[in-house]
Amino acid sequence: MVRVGIYCRVSTDQQVRDGDSIQAQLSALRIYAKEHDYEIAGEYVDDGISGTLLAERDELQKLLDDVKQKKVDLILFTRLDRWFRSIRHYLNTQEVLDKYNVPWRAI
Repeated sequence: MVRVGIYCRVSTDQQVRDGDSIQAQLSALRIYAKEHDYEIAGEYVDDGISGTLLAERDELQKLLDDVKQKKVDLILFTRLDRWFRSIRHYLNTQEVLDKYNVPWRAI
C-alpha cells in the first residue's frame, strides 16, 4: 500500500474565507487518499505560515524528515500554491524528494 503524507497550508484569513481552510484541505485530501486506497502516514499542517517562509514551516520540515526516514511514499496537497510560492524553495525541496524517490501530487 502507498503511504502518503498529506500537506496543508493556510497563510491568511482571506484564504479561510475563500474556502481554502485547513479543514477543507484535509477533508479533500483524506477523501482522495481513501478513493485511491492510500494509507495516510501523516498529516502535516502549517497554519498561518507564508509559503515564502520556508524556515518557519515546521510541519514541512517534519514531512521532509519522514521522507528521509522512508515513512512516506507520496506527498499529497490540494494546490501547487499550498506547496510552494518560491521557485528556489521548491527546487531545494524537490532535490530531497528526488533523492528519496518520493513524488508529489496536487489533487
